Amino acid sequence: MRRLSIKHKQVLGVTVMVAVIVTALSLLHLVNVARVLLNESRARVDLLSNGVYSQARDVVTSRAAAAEELRSSRNVQSALEAAIYTQDVVDAVIVDGGNTVLASSDPAQVGKTVAARVPLNIILAASGLAQVRAIYATGQTLEWSQPIALGDEPFGEIRIGLSTLLVRRDLSNSLAPAALAAGISLLVAVVVAMLLAQLVLRPMHVIRSSLTRLGRGDLGATLDLRADEELRDLGDVFDQVSAQLRAATREDFNPAQLVKLARRIQIAGRQFSGVPHELKNPLNAMTIHLELLKQKLAGDPAVSHVEVIRQEVRRLDDRVQGLMRFVKPSDVTFAPVPVAPMLESMLAAVQPEAERAGVAMQAGCTDPSLEVEGDAALLRDAFMNLAQNAIQAMPNGGRLSVSCASVADRKVRVRVEDTGVGIPPENLERIFELYFTTREGGTGMGLALVFRTIQIHDGTIDVESTVGGGTSFVVVLPKAQGIQS
Repeated sequence: MRRLSIKHKQVLGVTVMVAVIVTALSLLHLVNVARVLLNESRARVDLLSNGVYSQARDVVTSRAAAAEELRSSRNVQSALEAAIYTQDVVDAVIVDGGNTVLASSDPAQVGKTVAARVPLNIILAASGLAQVRAIYATGQTLEWSQPIALGDEPFGEIRIGLSTLLVRRDLSNSLAPAALAAGISLLVAVVVAMLLAQLVLRPMHVIRSSLTRLGRGDLGATLDLRADEELRDLGDVFDQVSAQLRAATREDFNPAQLVKLARRIQIAGRQFSGVPHELKNPLNAMTIHLELLKQKLAGDPAVSHVEVIRQEVRRLDDRVQGLMRFVKPSDVTFAPVPVAPMLESMLAAVQPEAERAGVAMQAGCTDPSLEVEGDAALLRDAFMNLAQNAIQAMPNGGRLSVSCASVADRKVRVRVEDTGVGIPPENLERIFELYFTTREGGTGMGLALVFRTIQIHDGTIDVESTVGGGTSFVVVLPKAQGIQS
């Protein structure tokens, strides 16, 4: 059984908590509405009972003649019949001490014996849940009674039946808005819980990404948690550990050493430059002979196999060319590179692609004083690659933001951020690997070339990503120091 992730646990916990609160409030609302409806019904039947009592008192002259006088009184009969046209009332009768009907809204009941029903007063004195159960009890009729006395001596009582079916209908109708509000509350709770989960878990993704880089041997990894006051100390401690590891393993590069490193890379690339020709010639020969073989096998079913081999040879040729672009960089010329104009030029180049994808671009790099030491063309290509990847990660539109800032240790930080689909945690460790891709038709070269370019410039690149919440690439490069090469 798959365990729930922290995000799912948080969403589930908030949803359950809100569901419990909404259920409790809904139940309280149900009890209050039930009590109000029962009290309204009591007020109505009490008024009806008083009207019948007034008519009965006027016609009864003696206990012995009470039955005949009530039965023959047109006013008493009218008062009883009028009662059943009132909301929730099902019958109205006057009975003697032996439960024999003396007068009734239904004349056919006169002279019959009727049993007492559940008194309304008992239900009104019960708890809220007991009142709700009484209302929803199948076929139950409540009863309101009032004694009739001749002088000081009672001789019968007025009984008015109250249907719980009608009260139940009114109660159910009043609950419809409450149920709608409860459903909306749960939906809002789920959405808010998901947003909170992304905000709360973002630092965890940043920490994981930085630890992954450190584990790969990238000693320039930093923990960018400066915006979070509660985790700022953790970011400072991580940066200190990273700096100590760099100091323990190597001396920091200076710009002159960068130039030497670039030249060594160029020399190694030239030594490797003959390799593509050694591979290209056999591949070309194989392609030519496959075409000849295809012509000879025209119409033969076996020609399909030749076509498969030809496609694989072409794919192998593309991989060889891609490998050469990765291993043998073009001539690298280090010079001060103004960051803002470079990024502005890059954004202008990807503008048409962004418009087709419905992506809005936001440029947040306007400081003209920010310059890095490097090759302008290589850096522009690297950032263009990041921007194009961001646009492709937003198939339904979104926002691409590019910003820059000066940071400690004479470094410049450039952030390329999107609101796209995000990168699953299991893929974060591999996105800079050569030939690794999750996009259909992708070559797996783009981010590998970006990583190589940043390494050539003695910089670092970090990625922060939340599935469904977007991705942010953070590139840190050394500031320019006026060295030309």
